[in-house]
Amino acid sequence: MQKGKNMKLEDAGVINTRTLNALKKKNIFTVNDLACYFPRKYLDYRRILPLSEAVEKDCAICGYLETYEKKEVNGKTVIGADVIEESSGEVVHVKWYGQSWQFNDVKKFSRQEVVICGKVKYHVVYGYNVTNPTSYHLKSNFKGKIIPIYTKIKNISDDMLKKSIDKCIELITEPLPDVVFNITKLMDYKTAVWTLHHPYSDEEISVQEILEPAEHRLIFNQVLYFTLALKLNNSKNVFDSKETFRVASVQKSQDFLHMLPYKLTYDQENACNQILKQMKAGQKVNMLVQGDVGCGKTTIAFLAMILMAENGYQSVLMAPTTVLAKQHYEELCSYGDRLGFKTVLLSSDLKGSEKKKVENDISEGNYQFIVGTHSVFSKSTSYKKLGLVITDEEHRFGVKQREALQQKAQTGVHIISMSATPIPRTLADILYGEEKQLVTIKTLPNGRKPVQTAVNRSDEKIFDFVAKQLNQGRQAYIVCPAIEENEAVETVKMESVEETEIKYRERFEPYGVKVGVVTGKQDKTEAEKTITAFKENKIQILVSTTVIEVGVNVPNATVIVINNAERFGLAQLHQLRGRVGRGNYSSYCILKSDDRYNERLVTMERTTDGFEIAKEDLKQRGLGDLIGTAQSGNNRYMDLVIAMPNLYNCIKKYAVWMINENMYEGIIQLYKKEEGSVNECE
Repeated sequence: MQKGKNMKLEDAGVINTRTLNALKKKNIFTVNDLACYFPRKYLDYRRILPLSEAVEKDCAICGYLETYEKKEVNGKTVIGADVIEESSGEVVHVKWYGQSWQFNDVKKFSRQEVVICGKVKYHVVYGYNVTNPTSYHLKSNFKGKIIPIYTKIKNISDDMLKKSIDKCIELITEPLPDVVFNITKLMDYKTAVWTLHHPYSDEEISVQEILEPAEHRLIFNQVLYFTLALKLNNSKNVFDSKETFRVASVQKSQDFLHMLPYKLTYDQENACNQILKQMKAGQKVNMLVQGDVGCGKTTIAFLAMILMAENGYQSVLMAPTTVLAKQHYEELCSYGDRLGFKTVLLSSDLKGSEKKKVENDISEGNYQFIVGTHSVFSKSTSYKKLGLVITDEEHRFGVKQREALQQKAQTGVHIISMSATPIPRTLADILYGEEKQLVTIKTLPNGRKPVQTAVNRSDEKIFDFVAKQLNQGRQAYIVCPAIEENEAVETVKMESVEETEIKYRERFEPYGVKVGVVTGKQDKTEAEKTITAFKENKIQILVSTTVIEVGVNVPNATVIVINNAERFGLAQLHQLRGRVGRGNYSSYCILKSDDRYNERLVTMERTTDGFEIAKEDLKQRGLGDLIGTAQSGNNRYMDLVIAMPNLYNCIKKYAVWMINENMYEGIIQLYKKEEGSVNECE
């Protein structure tokens, strides 16, 4: 294998076809992708704890297995065992749900000293218990170790996943040039990856201390890749021309502002004036508009599009999801029609002759506003006079995707990016160069009130609160976490979308309330139909997974209940909260959880400021989260740069040297996607 070469899994010959197909569904295509499918957590079972230290910990305890039983409950096998804990003499009730194959071992270990590894809980009525232990052993055979726990992948057993990962680790090579590797004195790449999957130490040190050198090596790789990709991309950017399209007429844009049902905020007004001033002066607009969900970024984008249209230019608004694109399209139509401009939605729903006609009309300039997802930069789409490119939620698109759209335009196209993910000035300079203007919208639209947030665990209290909102004519979202394949629901006490739907139907439908359901597994047409019914208030309660996180705008919805809120990341909780508070009504976010003092939930109660949320999110997540698979794309790299500015400044020097010496291919090959582009940083 060449130095740093990243093979496709099918070429490596270490995985069967069934496993390969399952991995591809998780966007795992290469040897390095799978080698870097890191554990989501580690369980430290190196030491047996006395019961007095074990409560609320995932740990190893020891005792005498006194009794056991096997029974059927609601069609599921439940195995129970009572273990007399050695240090206290207390009974620990151990239960296995839906794991009938465990019974023979439990029976075999009866009347012997055993070690149970799992989460120890205490209840004032039921006493000490461990549900679905991670493992259990005869004390005489127990060898304490650190156990990595992986997010499950459908159709792949834990053993198969671990074996496949180990095979891939054997194939990876050192991607850094020898000069850089020797200077930095980092852990070698293969050892670092192996350590993150197989943490081990003879010394009595914490798991984090074992992982730290390996994590730092992975972070160095990823920040270096990000830096190289940006520098290579910037060196090829042909859109830095100062020449651009000048506007003369501004009447329609003023008419648009008068149509708005609200007065612009101070920040919105400043942004609009800046765009207007630059376009009138013939200066290129290259702007990043950032602000919290619901702060009014789209209004600024619409103004810029109308300015271009009344001066003879087309504008494209690219959104990451069909739902968000459709929302922009409908809102833009409501203004464009009155101003005499035509709007079209380019989506995958367009087929055959209809698609060809729309694309032909766009190329002839019959549409001034073009809204869509990836279709807007497809090979078959061309524009007559494209003067403005707007990207919503721009961090969700890769460099190559943004470039593909910009290349549809002439040199000097105006560019506006919108983001609800706060980006510090220093990082904006890194991502876009110092030419990019950074505009921050902090003030909420007039009449909007901050969303009130509270943690609650009581179904009855939540039902009562939702009922009060419905009685006032308002609507509600109920969000459930996705339950992973084979996850023990009994352990985490999670309610599925189906269970939640039944609960809310039984409670509210007798009073004439309509309940709808949306999930990512539904047919797209069915999901859009349900969302439309919710927007039109034909449905009052919408039960969903996180598919409503982006692009659902219902000002009449004033309460969002997030079930098992402790299962969500801080940034995602904040994004979900942004679904309410979009009208002039007081709005509420209820975080349903038994974990009252969870750090993320406490932060959500304390602040609604997206910038503070972003800082806290970064602070609360460990380095392992930043290098793992839980988040991907630009967000991961951006977070690393924000968290480690000194490391970034150091790595810049290596990146420049590697480009000058043409020695960057190893690190680029390691992280580039299957479709393969040196510039693809997503």
